[in-house]
Amino acid sequence: MKKIAIYSLLVSSLFVTSCSDDYLDTKPQSTINEEQLATSPAGLQALLDGIYTGFRTFGNTNGGNHEDYGHKSILAGLDMMSNDNVMTKSSWYSSWYNYTGIIQTNSRSLLPWNTYYLQIKSTNTIINTITKVGVNDQNKSVLGQAYALRALSYFMLARIYGPTYVGHTSDLCVPIYTTVGFEGKSRSSVGEVYSLIESDLLKSVDLLTGYTRPNREKVDKSVAQGFLAQVSLEMGKYSQAAQNANAARQGYALGTEADWRNGFYDLTKTTDAMWGAVITGDNTSFVASFFAHFDNTNNSGYAGGLGIYKLIDKRLYDNISATDYRKKAFVAPGGNPSYPALPAYANLKFIDPTVTDGDYIYLRASEMYYIEAEALARSGNEPQAKAVLAQITQARDASYTTSTNTGAALITEITTQKRIEMWGEGCAWFDMKRLGVGLNRVYTGTNHPTFGQLTYPANSNKFLWQIPQAEIDTNPNIVQNPN
Repeated sequence: MKKIAIYSLLVSSLFVTSCSDDYLDTKPQSTINEEQLATSPAGLQALLDGIYTGFRTFGNTNGGNHEDYGHKSILAGLDMMSNDNVMTKSSWYSSWYNYTGIIQTNSRSLLPWNTYYLQIKSTNTIINTITKVGVNDQNKSVLGQAYALRALSYFMLARIYGPTYVGHTSDLCVPIYTTVGFEGKSRSSVGEVYSLIESDLLKSVDLLTGYTRPNREKVDKSVAQGFLAQVSLEMGKYSQAAQNANAARQGYALGTEADWRNGFYDLTKTTDAMWGAVITGDNTSFVASFFAHFDNTNNSGYAGGLGIYKLIDKRLYDNISATDYRKKAFVAPGGNPSYPALPAYANLKFIDPTVTDGDYIYLRASEMYYIEAEALARSGNEPQAKAVLAQITQARDASYTTSTNTGAALITEITTQKRIEMWGEGCAWFDMKRLGVGLNRVYTGTNHPTFGQLTYPANSNKFLWQIPQAEIDTNPNIVQNPN
């Protein structure tokens, strides 16, 4: 696609602002009723497959929004709200980067809400249908996947629209819907939402024991354990977090430098990829896609084509050891001869040589090492925490030696290494919120442009998205978050 086509799409999309009320329709869109569905393994599987499709679908909220392409877009957008990501021009994702998207009247506030409640609606249909007919060998794995996907959806919503778990279990979170109905509910407490999430995941792990998935687009036991590790860390259940993180990462290789630096565009070639979506010529949404926005080398996308480059924060780049091959995933201050047009600190981590068909990777086993290490450290087992941290860090930096840090310094080292490893993959902002780290992009030598130079203290209301206006207008039981 020529640059002029990109400009045309960009300009036209600014004037297309359709808003769908589909998320208010809690009746599942199925060609068969619940009674028929209960006796149809194929029907249940089709509904489950539709949920997976929904996680990578363009236009769940607004067909004119090129940030609206599902779960991967939301992970990417939330990282743009962290200290670690930089964008060079105000364009798509600027509403995330400058925090205007969190306001109730901004269409971005609706994007996560629609994306996940739409999938919750379908998971509820599967769960309630199988519960009614009874669990058997034909539907057991479908039920296990549905529980995991519902848990993930509520976990995403809880961390976006609600406060952190520790110290806020009585505070308002998001409404819980476990059945299909038309009445808008009030917001449940943080404790109630996390109780459902944890319960769903424990059921999922049990139901998926023995299940062999056909590909990494489907959730299996290891993925459910990965979700449970993330949730347990958020809840401060460190023993459970360490145990599940360790179990989840088994069987996934950390890979070589070539494996790590292959662009993260292929679900099958990324050795530690646990779960994602395969993008093909049949299902690609092209410029409304992750690589169009984050592959700085793609001249047909927004990043490379229009120079809306995505960079790593200078401070984090400086924290990467010179012998760590992950540093090569970003343009050095002196430039990169292979990409002379790119500015310093531009990301070379995400590169899609297919241009349009780069896969979406949602979860990697590498994250599990950092969850395990942090959980062990917080549980008082620092020697084992250091061993786990060394295992993954030495795989990225042959010169790394086991840490001598203790206490808070060890936690900082673990979380810093996690920020380096998982840059751009949806961990940074959630960890800032969980760990009580403020936003600070104003510092001497900052590489954040003026429109992104923001500072918000830890635990600011800015880390709490407002409930979207569309929900406020149609659900009288909703109480709004502060601005």
